[in-house]
Amino acid sequence: MSDSNFSLLQALLENQRFICWAKGEKPEDDAYWQQWKLNGPDHAKVLEEAAELINSMEASYPQLSNAHIEHAIGDSLEKAKQIEREKAAANAVAWKGFRRYWSIAAALLLTAGIAWAAFIMHSRDTRKTISYDNDLYQLADRDSIIENENLSASLKYVQLPDGSSVVLHKNSKISYPGDFGKEKRAVFLSGEAFFEVTKNPEKPFFVYANELVTKVYGTSFSISAGKAKSEIVVAVKTGKVSVWSRKDYQSNGTGNSTGLLVLTRNQKATFDRNLRKLTRTESRIPKLLDIPIEEQVFNYTETPVSEVFQSLESAYGIKIVYNKEIMSDCSITAVLGDEPLENKMKWICTILEASYQRQGEKMIITGNSCK
Repeated sequence: MSDSNFSLLQALLENQRFICWAKGEKPEDDAYWQQWKLNGPDHAKVLEEAAELINSMEASYPQLSNAHIEHAIGDSLEKAKQIEREKAAANAVAWKGFRRYWSIAAALLLTAGIAWAAFIMHSRDTRKTISYDNDLYQLADRDSIIENENLSASLKYVQLPDGSSVVLHKNSKISYPGDFGKEKRAVFLSGEAFFEVTKNPEKPFFVYANELVTKVYGTSFSISAGKAKSEIVVAVKTGKVSVWSRKDYQSNGTGNSTGLLVLTRNQKATFDRNLRKLTRTESRIPKLLDIPIEEQVFNYTETPVSEVFQSLESAYGIKIVYNKEIMSDCSITAVLGDEPLENKMKWICTILEASYQRQGEKMIITGNSCK
């Protein structure tokens, strides 16, 4: 099996959605996996091998435990050694016997391989089963989830239902419910993004980024949680956030102080995926994603609107359309700080006695002359 196919097989064996389907627990996913087989030349073959392996483990180890599997591995290896000893004692093996020996050895190695795979799957900690896709699959209200993905632009602006701003980096995606509900606001991130969260002490805001959970009430921060990266990092620009590893957060149920790191301005939390360790560091400038909004302060003193709108375009990856000739004499004096873009636009338009409307990736400003 090629390296790429082996990686594909490993990904399937770690995918809870696939495991449930392969065991016959999710027949409603038939269409999804039939389509998945068409996504690559070897996908069908790898899917069949993964399904066979899972069902073999299910049949062989209905009461799976580490002790059972370790015993199976040891037993298989001991039998293989015994065959080797018998072969050496005979000191000569006919071609027929040679073929028979290797057939037996291959069967034993397959048994050991299945046992070992079962052991790995059984004993993996939550790090291997926690992922963006699995998070979404386990949601009870999946049909209400909205997903935004940035496949092309360097930056993509996403406005959440509560007015919070997300600047989504390229090759990143975020999912969230159309209505956050009464108790909390929860979003799921894969990749990199900068957040400006609308303040609401009664309804905390959570970001689930693979193995890391971040909780805020209203602040601005960056998260880097690329699937292939060895670290997940949270960097705070303003305010305060609480950060846990997912394992610590889930183990205490309510997200209490176990494993908790509290971050304030210019601090970072780094989760090492290999060591499964969460650490905090200081940073003069919390520049994590190398995008303009991480450094911009949005403080304006008699600043021409052309410069204000240009700074917003650069920060959020949007286009602001306005009549440059009519509004050429307009200027802004305001401290907008870490307010989400929607709030910034409201303040600016109040100052200018103007109005705005969002149309896709554009903000349309309608205003009068400031002469």
